[in-house]
Amino acid sequence: MTLEPARQALEAAAAAQSASLENFVLRGRTLADATAWRIDLEQDLAQQVGDDVRGGAGALADKQLLPYDPAYQTNSSQVLVEELAGVPELAAVDARLRGGDLPPDPVGDGPESDPVLAMVHVVGDGATRLAAYRFKGPGIAVRQRGIALLPRAGVYRRVRDDLLFYDDRFDAYTLGESVYFTTVSLIQTKLAADDKARRLARQTLREVTRDVRIDGYELLAQAVADDPTLRAKMASVARMVRDDPEYAAKLTTQALVDFVQAHPQYDIPVATVDGREVLRFDPAPRHRHQIPRLLADDYLHSLLTDRSYEAGSKSRVRFKG
Repeated sequence: MTLEPARQALEAAAAAQSASLENFVLRGRTLADATAWRIDLEQDLAQQVGDDVRGGAGALADKQLLPYDPAYQTNSSQVLVEELAGVPELAAVDARLRGGDLPPDPVGDGPESDPVLAMVHVVGDGATRLAAYRFKGPGIAVRQRGIALLPRAGVYRRVRDDLLFYDDRFDAYTLGESVYFTTVSLIQTKLAADDKARRLARQTLREVTRDVRIDGYELLAQAVADDPTLRAKMASVARMVRDDPEYAAKLTTQALVDFVQAHPQYDIPVATVDGREVLRFDPAPRHRHQIPRLLADDYLHSLLTDRSYEAGSKSRVRFKG
């Protein structure tokens, strides 16, 4: 993906002076089954929202744009860009919003109405038409479990519908054929676009087990593609291999078998295949993480207390001298 046109489009949308603003809520349990409804805002709030959307887009344009990579962890100065077609459920919703003629939100006809999944604000016209998405979560939409009370002239009345909270921070922007976002996990979870992460997990597993024999390899490959936690673990391994090209060379059948036999407390099974001891993948939910953790070297030994630990993340320390 060429990122400079994506940046220029974002800058143009942020600078556009169009007063056009459309607001929507998405109701449903998932993005795939969500229904889009039009909502109206009072004039002062509408002005603020339009300014917030354009201001947020301008802030993104000032950051470093990177093509979406499931193995990349962004920092506060970076933005990920993906082709909208690569996020099909969001692309389908986005097309409906931009198509116009959506009915007004029924404002929830009681507790049986679909929950609000996201709020969306669309500003600008033509090539600068920009959509900002904020998905359900803390501070976005709350389906009350208790009883919300609204005071009016000294009388507290029950609020029976969802309460929506506007926030000027947005999870994703769409513009033209691109989607912009800052959190890797967003695209795999709330946007339900995990194809790249699945491919990366399988590819990384193949690369780092080139010299490792695993009894049940195909089941392991399926597990790292299907399980979001294991996909994240393999993305971590991919970063390690990228940052330290010699890392994968240390992963051999003998080295890993020697390690697990020397550390039985980690309970990683070994099998005998063709007269040779190899790792064995156990697909049971409580054990399926074992080999991915082993490949990620998720084990530490404390020089201070002489204790061994499992660790999900770590920074390498290089000793001087």
